[in-house]
Amino acid sequence: MLKVERFDLKYTNCYCEENIYLLCKEIEEKQPDMLHSTNVIYISNDIKMVPLWKQKAGVDEQPVVWDYHVILFVQKDKEALVYDYDSVLSFPCTAEEYITETFKPAYKLKSEFDRYFRVVPAETYLSLFSSDRSHMIKSDGSYHAPPPDYPAIQSCDEVMNLDQFISMKKNNKYGIVCKQFYKI
Repeated sequence: MLKVERFDLKYTNCYCEENIYLLCKEIEEKQPDMLHSTNVIYISNDIKMVPLWKQKAGVDEQPVVWDYHVILFVQKDKEALVYDYDSVLSFPCTAEEYITETFKPAYKLKSEFDRYFRVVPAETYLSLFSSDRSHMIKSDGSYHAPPPDYPAIQSCDEVMNLDQFISMKKNNKYGIVCKQFYKI
């Protein structure tokens, strides 16, 4: 498994999709054999309100409600790990601990807040993901959060396809949608 320190990796607050893209690039460069057992997981729902616990942006034991969130899931043999830059849990964290602490499966949510997961093979993500960062621009032209200090990611012929990854409507070339990505 990839053994990295969260603070040794490039990170930009509020750009989880780009942080995970760069982590996939790191894996591709340093441990390419691991890439085939790695998936990018988009978490969202139809109303774009998904509660997640154990997030740095949270207060005490309250959940943070994101419109979407992106994590990296690596499963090799019997070991399953989650990499989430925005979690207060370890980096990486075992899938079991991450799911239990972040999604609180024993806690019953109203159905409209159910979380869905778009599972995208890391290799697919590296070849298809593109973002012009327009989703982060306010009506006055300023950013909701300062953008990364590197150029926008353009990995394919499309300039912006982030919405295709966030959408939980259907399976498509951007991965499959499911109610869980790992069973504990």
